[in-house]
This record gives sequence, structure tokens and C-alpha cells, in this order.
Amino acid sequence: MRIIFQSGRFFLPGSAWMVALLLAFGFLQAQGNGSHADDILGTYSAYDNARQENFHLNFYKADNGEYQARIIWMDQPTDDLGKPRTDVNNPRSEQRHIPLSHLVIVRGLRYDARSKEWQGGRVYDPMSGKTYRCFIEFESENVIRMRGYIGFRFLGKSFYWSKLPD
Repeated sequence: MRIIFQSGRFFLPGSAWMVALLLAFGFLQAQGNGSHADDILGTYSAYDNARQENFHLNFYKADNGEYQARIIWMDQPTDDLGKPRTDVNNPRSEQRHIPLSHLVIVRGLRYDARSKEWQGGRVYDPMSGKTYRCFIEFESENVIRMRGYIGFRFLGKSFYWSKLPD
């Protein structure tokens, strides 16, 4: 691309304008794509129909750049004996003492700007001790849909979580 300085102004001949516009558009698009990745950050309210239980999840960005979510509040944090409920169904026996109210249940999500979703993650179900693949997308401005699945996306279950005000 040749830039010519003529009469106090810069001049781009012919097709150079097109190249400059495409480069500028690509730069602006790249800037815009990354800006939505952190939209997921914050606290969400969730309700588990099967267990008749409310809980809050906090989405945060881990040191490795992946997005994770931790349970930060439960309406039933203790068992019948008044002790904190723990991850008793965890397949790793050394982790069964971890209180559910501090458990990281979503890991490994990365934002994909093309599909406008967070993908490549895993969601852990502490009630069954099983881990599923997952992706998350916004259904509306304050509601996300998390889909946990085995193998294929259509072989899964969706959950809807509402973002709480800061």
C-alpha cells in the first residue's frame, strides 16, 4: 500500500482505500468481539426444580482466562443435623468434605465471539457426582441458558439462571 503526501494531505491511490477500510473494519470488529466475553461475570440466581432449592452462583474469570462459576449461597446450606452440606457424591473421596456452598461447579468456559456463547466447559452436578460438557449463552439481557450434555448438544438439559443486580 502506497501513501502519497500531496498538497498538505495524505492520498491513498485506488484500491489502497479498500485495503485501509478492510483493515480498519477488521480492527474494530476484533475490538468489539472481546468486549462481550466478560458479560457473563456476576452473580446469578438459580432454582433446582428437582431438589426444590434456590442457590446463587458467581461467575468469575480464572487466572488462566477461562470462566468459572462457584456456588456462593444456598437456601439449604446445612443438613438435618445442622452441619454444612458437603460434596458427598464426589467421585474423588478426598473432595467429599468440601461444603456445597463453596463448590466450583462450572469450569473451562471460553467465549466464542462468532456464536456469542461460552463453550468448552464442564458443569459438575454435586447431587449425582457427575460432570457434563456445557455451553452458556444469553437468552435475554439478564438470563443465561446453561446446557449440560453428554456427547452431543441435543442430548442434554438446559437450565436458566437470572443475573442479580450488582
